Amino acid sequence: MNLKEARRIHMVGIKGVGMTALAQLLNTRSVKLTGSDSNEKFFTDKVLKKVGIKPKTFAKENISKDIDLVVSSAAYFMPSKIVGKGKSIKNEEVERALELGIPVFSYPQALGEFAKDYKLLAVAGSHGKSTTSAMLAWSLQKAGFSPSAVIGTRVNGWESNGRVGKGEYLVVEADEYREAFLNYSPYGLIITNIDYDHPDYYKGEAAYNRAFKRIASKVDKHGFVVGFGDDPKVAAILSHARNKGLRTASYGFLKRNTLVLNKGKLRSGAQHFTATLHGKKLKGKIAFPGKHYIENAGAVLACSSFLDADSDDLLKGIASFKGTARRFEILHRKPALIIDDYAHHPSEIKATLMGTRELYPKKNIVVIFQPHMFSRTESLMDKFARAFELADEVGIMEIFSSARESKGNVSSKDLVRALNEHHSRVRYLKDHKVAKQFLNFMKNRSNNVVLLMGAGDVYEIAN
Repeated sequence: MNLKEARRIHMVGIKGVGMTALAQLLNTRSVKLTGSDSNEKFFTDKVLKKVGIKPKTFAKENISKDIDLVVSSAAYFMPSKIVGKGKSIKNEEVERALELGIPVFSYPQALGEFAKDYKLLAVAGSHGKSTTSAMLAWSLQKAGFSPSAVIGTRVNGWESNGRVGKGEYLVVEADEYREAFLNYSPYGLIITNIDYDHPDYYKGEAAYNRAFKRIASKVDKHGFVVGFGDDPKVAAILSHARNKGLRTASYGFLKRNTLVLNKGKLRSGAQHFTATLHGKKLKGKIAFPGKHYIENAGAVLACSSFLDADSDDLLKGIASFKGTARRFEILHRKPALIIDDYAHHPSEIKATLMGTRELYPKKNIVVIFQPHMFSRTESLMDKFARAFELADEVGIMEIFSSARESKGNVSSKDLVRALNEHHSRVRYLKDHKVAKQFLNFMKNRSNNVVLLMGAGDVYEIAN
């Protein structure tokens, strides 16, 4: 049984951001679609309700013999290519489906099958995938292409994480975790950067880097690869793609790139920039902080060479882009400015703090950080210890425990000790109650900018 033949599909973990976006796309086809999840509230509840899907609560009774196919969130199912034989990860519905012999696809497997009907534009990279993929889909929409999209967070202009379009392009945020993106065969591939991550799966930088080379090798022979040329690892992938006969374009601040970016001045809280593409000078501004958002825009503009999209039209789309959830999202403005950001890797923390410092040079910057994953915290401990230098005060919450890892060899107390060697004002916030108290104290000072950082549920303390 494959995805096209299935007439009744059940989705396990349907509230997950990727799963909800895929559900919206599947819901337009001739299938009976059901789904299940926990009773926890997510923004995706509203998205699912809008398209007429009411999730059930996890129960093995939800899986009956007349279901043709089960699609499971990667949190509950490990596919056979990873473990030799597909197996459940503590989920009674997946276990029941496997017992009944019902085919089970992981989310990336199912998305890869669905994407075969489109020209797939996959956005990969260690950092910036969500913003870049959302910005690309948004700009293509504004330029009249009507793309479909699967984004890993809520796109503010859509109030959804997915889009059902009528055009030939499908924009997908392509995750490298467990080599999920190798389920895709892109027409166009964007690589934003390569910076070692996910040490629970990749046992070293070499293995991590190889995964990106492998996804580049899967690009359609008539397709293209766009990459951040300032990153030597990405530049090597572009060279590899050219040697295979693929069309390529690079973007970045170095003069050797196809699209050369120039960081402009900060005006009225917006970061202005100029760019030159094939000798044509472009001008624009992004209402976001920092150099990394200019890089995201550069990725989108560089794609114009291959999509028959006018760079000026894409630039207009970028200018109207309203951002995404948890990516430098302003939650409160007074008395203090409170900003929620998904940064959870040392490089992301540094980039966000640099942009914040540029926007608010005279403000007192306070960070409340919730580490995500024990293995990442342990493996990158030294880099985390040096990532907060631009912050005036730092509060460290306990490590977020997720379906991937429930325990590890380190705690946030270890990170606090490491930070104390490089920073004078660091405190340990043992739970959400203490973190909320710290936030309430800091938010009453008008000169403060408070950054909530992490990939877990740190944002909840601002509710």
